[in-house]
Amino acid sequence: MAAEVTGTTIASAPSAQTWRQDRDGFPHIAVAGTPEEIGAQHGELLRSEIQDMLAALSHHVLNGKGGMLGQLVRPAILALARLMEPRIDARYKREMAALARAADASYSDVLLLNCLDDILANLRLPGEIFARWACSGFGTWSDASPTGDLLCGRNLDYYVWSADGEDPWVATNYMKAHVVTITYQPTDKPAFVSVGWPGFIGAPTALNANGVTVNALTVSTRWNWPFATPATFIYRDIAESAATLGDAIGILRRAARSQGNNVLLGSGAERRAVVVEFTPWKLSVREPTGNSIATTNHFQHSDTARASHYISPGSLARMQRLDHLASELEGREAAMECLLDTMKPADPQAADFPIYNACTIYSVLFEPARGRLWVRPADTPERAFQEVTLP
Repeated sequence: MAAEVTGTTIASAPSAQTWRQDRDGFPHIAVAGTPEEIGAQHGELLRSEIQDMLAALSHHVLNGKGGMLGQLVRPAILALARLMEPRIDARYKREMAALARAADASYSDVLLLNCLDDILANLRLPGEIFARWACSGFGTWSDASPTGDLLCGRNLDYYVWSADGEDPWVATNYMKAHVVTITYQPTDKPAFVSVGWPGFIGAPTALNANGVTVNALTVSTRWNWPFATPATFIYRDIAESAATLGDAIGILRRAARSQGNNVLLGSGAERRAVVVEFTPWKLSVREPTGNSIATTNHFQHSDTARASHYISPGSLARMQRLDHLASELEGREAAMECLLDTMKPADPQAADFPIYNACTIYSVLFEPARGRLWVRPADTPERAFQEVTLP
């Protein structure tokens, strides 16, 4: 699969701080100001998309299962959202409330959307999802770009169960077709770009004006903890606050963490990337060997490796492939090709989960030192990488 780059950058967008552009495969909006202003602008610019996203969430996840499973899942999901809400910073709750009002949506539904990943991790539902967390991430520098700058790439892969009686891939494919890129210019904080979905204010994939990038990959851990902050709000704090890798690592250390994640952190100014591996109780920093580092959906640091609950053969195979490719990348185009790599692993149990696979929701490549990224939704094979630049 060839990596193609098309589209305009933010620089060609309207000059006002708040706007919307419809790009190849995704809307791109810009919001600015206080939490209330940002939430209201997000809700207004994406009102119909937010309503549609929340309807899909209700249909597939909240009410998607019948029988005894459905009777158990619905109250458990809602109860966990209420447990997590007090651990969310007040500024994000104000933003979600303003977003809900502007989008003519329920605050409870917006809250649920923003807590969902941590809720599912704590419920360990559905069981088959463990094999279908198929994310990939890498950082590489030195000869990897014409300037020697850091490049960070990530595929966000996710599988969401579909409602009973529907094609099992309907919900996952819905996520692919509803990717959103948001440029934030919060009052008294660095500007940053986040890639997510309508109504979603967290930052699992983001780059800020300080050249710090954050990319989160889920890890199945033996024990999770619901009395904590949903992970994507922690990543939002990194996007809004971190000027260095040390800042970002410090935010992760201090946070009340709910589940297991690998977090690929990159700093353009430091020309380096690391992987932070964490559970609710442990945190380790895995340093690069040479001029690259890669991660998938299992821990590798000796202090956290034993905390993994399930390591899929696909995660191991992707890690091996990424280690090989990332260490030999020569330029941005090669990095994009790496994200679209479909070479099937030799292990039959891993064959369905190469770097780019059926669970891939979107691919993003960052050039942090230059404040730009390239976004590619995975809803159709014809999509091209779209360049986005920080203001």
